[in-house]
Amino acid sequence: MFAALQTILQSILVFMGRVISIPFISVTVTGLEHIPRSESLILVSNHFSWFDGPLLMIYLPVRIVFLLAVETERVCFFRFLSRTFNLIPIWRGQVDRKAMRAAIAALKEGRTIGVFPEGGIDPTMAAARERGERIEQIAGHTARHSANLIQAQSGIGLLATQAQTRLLPVALLGTEKILINLRRLRRTQVRIRVGRPFGPLSIPDDTPRKQRRRHFDSLTQDTMRHIAALLPPGNRGPYQDVA
Repeated sequence: MFAALQTILQSILVFMGRVISIPFISVTVTGLEHIPRSESLILVSNHFSWFDGPLLMIYLPVRIVFLLAVETERVCFFRFLSRTFNLIPIWRGQVDRKAMRAAIAALKEGRTIGVFPEGGIDPTMAAARERGERIEQIAGHTARHSANLIQAQSGIGLLATQAQTRLLPVALLGTEKILINLRRLRRTQVRIRVGRPFGPLSIPDDTPRKQRRRHFDSLTQDTMRHIAALLPPGNRGPYQDVA
């Protein structure tokens, strides 16, 4: 009974979210034909704004279970989303085995897991995230106004190889302007581009333990190139070497 009520609530919130966003955001979605039916996927996307996750949940025709940084649950809105949509809290900058197990279990149930491989919005916080520190002050880190990709963390390589699930690359552009435009009572043009699924990813079984991190890093960089290919060259940051 509870599961059924939760599903109904999720559908209502998705519908309400789309209706509420219409006066403020004009969203164009391309590549929906690349989303396979009845297949669990790992959705990977750039992360320019706090609005990225909610917009993907609203405008893509698939229920996404995002990995959510533990500190964002201090924000009432994200805590509500986390409880309602069964999002998975994760400690960034370290191997969060509990979050990994929860993500793999959700994939086995046929769900789509959403991951932002860059690990966060603000590049100045990258060193702290990699050390596994909990970001205490998050209010000022709501958007990456440069709209450029940053170096990703290696966690997506580990998750993808363990899950043996295909990855779905998605790119968002324009979300970094939403808050600024809201203050100026302007409507924001947002583009969502869905690429072709790729993978599953793997590393050789005989890879020595000390070299596995290097392989995970390489798979992560390849994943970011799939995302970068969906963005204009001016937004690709360090990932310019894409076909």
